[in-house]
Amino acid sequence: MKRLHITLPLSLAALAVWLMLTLGGRWLESGGHAQSLADAAGGSIGWSWAVAALFAAALVFLADDRRGAGVQAPQPLQSARLVWLPLLYSLLMLFLAWAGGMPPRGVVLVVACNTLLVALSEELMFRAVLLQGFLDRLTVWPAVLTSSAVFGIVHAANGFASGDISGALWQSLAAGLQGVGYAAIRLRTRSIWPMTVVHALWDFSLMTSMLAAAADGEGSILPFAALIAVLPLCLYGLYLLRRMHGQPALPVSPRMRSGL
Repeated sequence: MKRLHITLPLSLAALAVWLMLTLGGRWLESGGHAQSLADAAGGSIGWSWAVAALFAAALVFLADDRRGAGVQAPQPLQSARLVWLPLLYSLLMLFLAWAGGMPPRGVVLVVACNTLLVALSEELMFRAVLLQGFLDRLTVWPAVLTSSAVFGIVHAANGFASGDISGALWQSLAAGLQGVGYAAIRLRTRSIWPMTVVHALWDFSLMTSMLAAAADGEGSILPFAALIAVLPLCLYGLYLLRRMHGQPALPVSPRMRSGL
């Protein structure tokens, strides 16, 4: 079977298809009506997110450099401990979500499935395919910053599906900052899987908190707390990449092998 070399044009074309599957699928699922992310996540299993995840997974499966796309286990394995900061934030957010009450158990299970699908779909698309495409053309820092900016801009499109333009713009800013930390950890661990788990947990905390607050006729403060939390995560990502300015690829050094 002929393998695909993930170039920048290919990754951008793949992103366009992924967006059509994700946003177009959500529009069809909602019957053409505006629907908040929380309502979409808690309503039923989102087939559009599943199809988008399968599309991104197929691209990675066909890639000529799957290791470069980050679909193996963390290398070295102990480098997975670099996720401590975003994992701490996600667990804290989950604690706050549970402290404010939880939606019904059936809704929680649906949200868990959907947030896992979203995390898998976005990490495959942005940190496996798109980041690899930028790294094929750019050095590490421009690739990380540009792919993170695209990650943020894409989240602004949620405003068209949800009808909440201002909320989507805040989400876009948070996602762009968050993307820097996610991309840095993905490069330092050489794997998308640690951040896929954290990403799913982060989204699960947000969605369940928003659904529980809506059921009580209130608004959740967790999305605003999450926006504050992503700035340290962005700075953490820049710290992890501090020795990689101008480098075309991740160096293999004794320090990197130790995961520090």
